[in-house]
Amino acid sequence: MERNWDLIREILLRLESKGADKRVLTTKDFDGDPSHEISYNVRLLQEAGLIEARILGSTPPSAFFAARLTWSGHELLDAIRDDTIWAKTKRSFLSKGLSMTFDLVKSAAIGIATECLKSAVRGG
Repeated sequence: MERNWDLIREILLRLESKGADKRVLTTKDFDGDPSHEISYNVRLLQEAGLIEARILGSTPPSAFFAARLTWSGHELLDAIRDDTIWAKTKRSFLSKGLSMTFDLVKSAAIGIATECLKSAVRGG
């Protein structure tokens, strides 16, 4: 199974939106995507230390309970939250035929956001 960056971003956004009500994110919070793909990407986020979650089942995982983003999870989400920056980030990898790794995605998104900010400050 492959890492799905769009789904990873969606998981982070949904988990953050749970807010202070202390509810957990589960497979029932997603429509359309197979639960094993969602659970697999949640496991990757957990292994990377980006979220706190409990994974049920083994291979493929069958379900999960995600409680919160970690500091690193918030940092990644802040870098890729904006739809325009996310689209430009993905295009930059596709146009160059590069693989999307965690460090490169975060760096590219921050670079794109920095350029957008510079352009806005210049009035462009």
